[in-house]
Amino acid sequence: MQESPNIFFLVGRPGSGKGTQLSFLKEMTGFDVVKTGDLLRERAEKKDIVGEKTKEVLSEGKLIPTPIVFSLWMPLIIDLLGKNTKGLIFDGNPRKLYEAHMLEELFSMLDFKEPIALYVRISEEEACERLLKRGREDDREKDIKERLRWFKEEVMPVVDYYSKKDRLIEVNGEQSPEAVWREIEKKIKHVL
Repeated sequence: MQESPNIFFLVGRPGSGKGTQLSFLKEMTGFDVVKTGDLLRERAEKKDIVGEKTKEVLSEGKLIPTPIVFSLWMPLIIDLLGKNTKGLIFDGNPRKLYEAHMLEELFSMLDFKEPIALYVRISEEEACERLLKRGREDDREKDIKERLRWFKEEVMPVVDYYSKKDRLIEVNGEQSPEAVWREIEKKIKHVL
């Protein structure tokens, strides 16, 4: 019988360098990545009411409701299970505490290992500075402040939840990408 897959939730403030660390983590583990943003953009291209509404909500920079997100995750998770995935890395999710509870309920039923949250920690000031330097269209100061407020209100309770359950790996994101990765690599060895 296949060993139960590992699950990582990779979270961090906007600008924390999650994308770079995701690449390193995927390369080291060979785990499959669940990129919710890609799934949503793909869904937004479908010419039906859900696709049109998804496109509209994404263009306004708002959050897609969790039931839609789950409807996209489920076929992917089932498909990866059929391919005997060694593990999953959720890029930037769960975004809310109840998503974490729902995912845990699902993974428990599927006999997956308990999820580990991997938190790339940077301060709000550092996040703001990095995003302003990056200069993307959605990186205006007003938009950045809104995204940071949302992270604090919605995602930090997820981080706190996993910290209390002793399933949080926290790393200092205010170092070079290579130094952040060395810290992650050292801290995740015991769970792999």
